[in-house]
Amino acid sequence: MQSYTPDTEIVVFPENDSKMNYYGLLYLDERLVRNLKKDAIIVTCIPGVMKSVSLFTQKVKDVIMVSEGEIRDLLCLYGVIDTPSPFIVVSLDSPEGRHADRLLDVKELTMEQMVAIGVYFIIPFRPILRRFDYDGEDPEVLDILKEA
Repeated sequence: MQSYTPDTEIVVFPENDSKMNYYGLLYLDERLVRNLKKDAIIVTCIPGVMKSVSLFTQKVKDVIMVSEGEIRDLLCLYGVIDTPSPFIVVSLDSPEGRHADRLLDVKELTMEQMVAIGVYFIIPFRPILRRFDYDGEDPEVLDILKEA
């Protein structure tokens, strides 16, 4: 496991939502650049995220696979921290009390905008158009890439 430094962003992918995870991975490099971070460590319980990271970025220095229970515990901790969070959560409804998913398709907001602007705070927002060269057959990777 790689070590955390102040130049490292810790990003948690807690949900098995291929569209959200696609946009979370797609905009990760932009998040790092705008927040002056050198690299990221991803924490997830989703195998597809772990398997897809290298298709999106070379700035992730480690992917830590944990159980769903450990993700829930981490999100509970996130909810009680009274200081700026040490990590970012790629989710519209986690941690408890976040209900951004209710805004989808309201006023024509898309999942892409919700993740880029609402989760990563990428403002001004410009859509990233990217093609992926993946000729593998891993269904978990294909599930995320179907959003491309």
